[in-house]
Amino acid sequence: MFMCSRNIMQTFLIDRWMTVAKQIETMAVYQKLLLILIIIIYPSDGFPPDALTGSASYAKHHAEITRISIHVAVGKFIKENNLTVADDSIDVINLVDVFFGNDTDGLQEFSRREEEIIQHVKNQERSDTAYIHCNSEQIQLANTHILQRRKQIEQLAQSSEPDLPLIREMIGLCLYTIQAFYSGTNWVEMNGDTVYRDFGVPNKTLMAVADATVDTCSDCDNSGSDTTSCKNNLLINNALTSGYQTGHDIQPPYKTSGDIDKGKCGFGGSSDTENGQRTAIGGINKDRPDSKYSPHHHLHYQAFFAARKATEQFLIDPEIGIINELQNHIFAEVFNLKEKHKASFAFVIDDTGSMGNNIAQVQDACVDIITDVLDSPNEPIDYILVTFNDPVEHEHRLTTENGLEMIEKLESLGVFGGGDCPEYAVSGLKRGIEECRENSILFAYTDAPAKDEDDRQAVIDASNAKNIELRIFLQDDLCGKRRKRETELKNVTGSDVYYEIAEATGGKVYQISTSEIADVMKDITKELLPSATAVVRVFNLDTTADHFVNFSVDNMITNIKVTIIGAASTAEVDVESPLGSVLTSAGTNVLYESPNKVVVTVASPTPGMYTLSRKVNRHWSVNITAQSAIDFDYTIREEADDGYLYTVVGHPIIGQTYTIFLTVYNKPENATVTTILLTESSGSENLFTLTKITSDFYSTYFCSASLISEFYQISIYGTDDNGTTWMRTSPNTISLVNVKLALSSTQDLYVNMVGNVSYLLENKGTTNETFTARLTDNRGLLTGQTNFEETIASNESTEIVFQLQGSSSFSTVTYTISVTRSGSANTLQKQSKTLYISRDIPPMCSVDTLNGQCDNNYGNGSCLDSSWTGQATITFTTDLQSVTGSNGMNVDTSSVLSSPSVVTVSGTCCTPSTYLTIIDKNNNFVRCHFFLGDVVYIDDSKSVLSTAEQIAVGVIAGIVVACLLATVTFVIVVYRKGVKPKLNAMKVDNLNREAVKTFPMKKENSSKQLFYDDFMTLKYDFKSQPPRDTHFPHDLEFEISDFQ
Repeated sequence: MFMCSRNIMQTFLIDRWMTVAKQIETMAVYQKLLLILIIIIYPSDGFPPDALTGSASYAKHHAEITRISIHVAVGKFIKENNLTVADDSIDVINLVDVFFGNDTDGLQEFSRREEEIIQHVKNQERSDTAYIHCNSEQIQLANTHILQRRKQIEQLAQSSEPDLPLIREMIGLCLYTIQAFYSGTNWVEMNGDTVYRDFGVPNKTLMAVADATVDTCSDCDNSGSDTTSCKNNLLINNALTSGYQTGHDIQPPYKTSGDIDKGKCGFGGSSDTENGQRTAIGGINKDRPDSKYSPHHHLHYQAFFAARKATEQFLIDPEIGIINELQNHIFAEVFNLKEKHKASFAFVIDDTGSMGNNIAQVQDACVDIITDVLDSPNEPIDYILVTFNDPVEHEHRLTTENGLEMIEKLESLGVFGGGDCPEYAVSGLKRGIEECRENSILFAYTDAPAKDEDDRQAVIDASNAKNIELRIFLQDDLCGKRRKRETELKNVTGSDVYYEIAEATGGKVYQISTSEIADVMKDITKELLPSATAVVRVFNLDTTADHFVNFSVDNMITNIKVTIIGAASTAEVDVESPLGSVLTSAGTNVLYESPNKVVVTVASPTPGMYTLSRKVNRHWSVNITAQSAIDFDYTIREEADDGYLYTVVGHPIIGQTYTIFLTVYNKPENATVTTILLTESSGSENLFTLTKITSDFYSTYFCSASLISEFYQISIYGTDDNGTTWMRTSPNTISLVNVKLALSSTQDLYVNMVGNVSYLLENKGTTNETFTARLTDNRGLLTGQTNFEETIASNESTEIVFQLQGSSSFSTVTYTISVTRSGSANTLQKQSKTLYISRDIPPMCSVDTLNGQCDNNYGNGSCLDSSWTGQATITFTTDLQSVTGSNGMNVDTSSVLSSPSVVTVSGTCCTPSTYLTIIDKNNNFVRCHFFLGDVVYIDDSKSVLSTAEQIAVGVIAGIVVACLLATVTFVIVVYRKGVKPKLNAMKVDNLNREAVKTFPMKKENSSKQLFYDDFMTLKYDFKSQPPRDTHFPHDLEFEISDFQ
């Protein structure tokens, strides 16, 4: 079963609410009363990561800033490098669409890479590290953070095989902090929407940051009631400052009796819960255009425009953008800007006797990718087949422009010869390249080492001369010598020459089992030779099921392919269109027919409802795909502690509520997207309505859901411009588990140094279980324990900590952590992450002594009465740029002359938690944390009520509560008698009707039960259909217990 709710995207339901509100005008006063209560109880946090989680649709957000800026930057790149033909009337932001044209798969891949960067930007929102957000006057360290990442991007781009996903991650990390600079600091207050061209740019000196002793803000109204109160609260205009946010790692001292009406600036707004205790009351954040959340709300749009221009500058500015670090060819690869060429598609296959157990799977994989690109706009100009053997060095089997002819030739391949293990593989590669046109793609397959490896240079030279994309597939046990399956490990007997050729030509080697070849090849082909292939439907047809299955073909499909596993021949299959059987049609081809598989394609199919018929009762697995521009991606997101939604990493947890977020590509203007279908492993189908979200570039939708089955397949429905139903199915299924794996902390690696990585493993099941966590990596850099077996109680967790050692031989390392139940081979969770390996030796810092303790309650000014001192040892190999303490720490640097040095620090219990920061001249930095205990702050400046006054206040509060109870009771009575029937008549959601059928309500007719039922229904309707201009940032938790 599956439940879909409507309470996540309140801002997108305004119009629907207004329709209901017009029918219940008599309740207007009571609606407002309840909504006032709700708004008081549920304040919102700060700047939203994207529109989906923002509390107001008009607030600008990180996703919008990043997406628009990427489109503009890439458009400029396309124009400046003449990558497409476009006249000057086309806006640069639209050049991405012009470049890709009818290459819809290429555009989809571009959007995925764009979204990858955006997700890295948004994930930074969760950090409590102040410099990430440019908060707490950590502006210099924020600048250093960006410079460090830029240097890493440059070094990654210069490697022989640039790690593009890691480069995109680094870009995202930089962009978040750049955008936060304009929202959180006072730059916009001083300079409007002008970009600060020195921030985050190498070899620039930042303007001064306000000294630790300088008060930067005066008190103002932090509640937002007085919308102009904070407009002029800044006390400085000649230095940078930023607000201090509750919960971040860097905080100013608690205010003392001398701090009246001023202090360091707060972040401000409803999320800054300790505002005024350490800072001036109010703040300067510009995250939203609403005074309740942002004291400087009046500058929100100026901050947005400055952040957007700064993002574009970071990407593409010819003087200071990362285009200089990446160079043009890597920049193009980062965003999938591949020029399409009419080229060859070559297969070079080992057909010796040892391939006997694998040749059929290789043939199937080759046939599958040919059928995917057949008749598509990006179909290769010709197909080439070369085989190699021993003693035959190579044989050119076929070159043809006819994909069906190549399929027939592939099906006829047999194996012969051999005897000794090595084969003439290099000779086969060389002949395949000779037959190819320039810019072609070549797939090679073998299970043996190369006998003729001395000819490798000839292959390298030939491949580079024609710019051939080499993809070499090796059986995971060459001549029976098994090896680890990671694709980039080298120096393994027999495979060296293949890796050397790939590295010298920009190709890749995949050493995997033959059962994995088909899936890997599909991914490669979709990237290198996009064909706009979309999955229409995937299903199993059991022997007990009906022999007829319907599927819809819409007018956006140019070619349909039906693959049936389990059919012995076409005699057991029929496919009928609205015009009759298509198997006899001139536009139909039987591409593949074997004792267990039939593949049929229909060119230019007639739109309408089709029927697939099974004539012999066998179990079938059916996959229906199409050549079609319209397709979709989805992500599963979960609500975090800050109230925002973030993409789930790994498998989601069974029984929890998630938001399924859909992006639909290339939807025609008059086509619709209406429905999401979730199919369980049992075949049970759950059909629900989607909610559309406004987007500048793509069609986006969402549905909030409680996932309570172990497996779902996801499909979407809509209508084309003729009203015909269309359907697309994701090739990626949703699998749910009862164990959660979350990254706790990680760090960059340094050469010859060990770094720690930690994960939190949490048992979300109902019983105690034992889990096994296993670690692997692709460089052999794991050290220490790599297998962990932990027994974890229900809803408890344990930490998994492991180590990797940096090596000068590599610039990156990718580790994988897999979790299984003890004794089981079934993987429950699996996550991989790539870490950068720096060749610098960073400074080091360790706390040696800490004298003092701050664990008391301190009133206004009394924290000055207790002081503390400490010492830290710092070591460094590169000269230091700075040694500084956070606000309130006194630092004696007089002894910092050489490495190692001892630094003495001190402070009062007004600063019980503070950091010592050391930055070297290569922008590597380290921090030491001096923690003196938790302090409970008591603001003595607040007046204390007498006993009599407290009693009076209590009596007044009781009267107010009684009035509220009476009012709410009256609301429910009115609702029950006059409104509920109208609302019930309006409820047409299929899911709700099905839920009532499946879970009938208990027959309890007591007045208490009826009151409860009506209250909960009223709560749901207010929650799911809020009135216009009212926004609920968190889930509604207003319960009946509040009135009992």
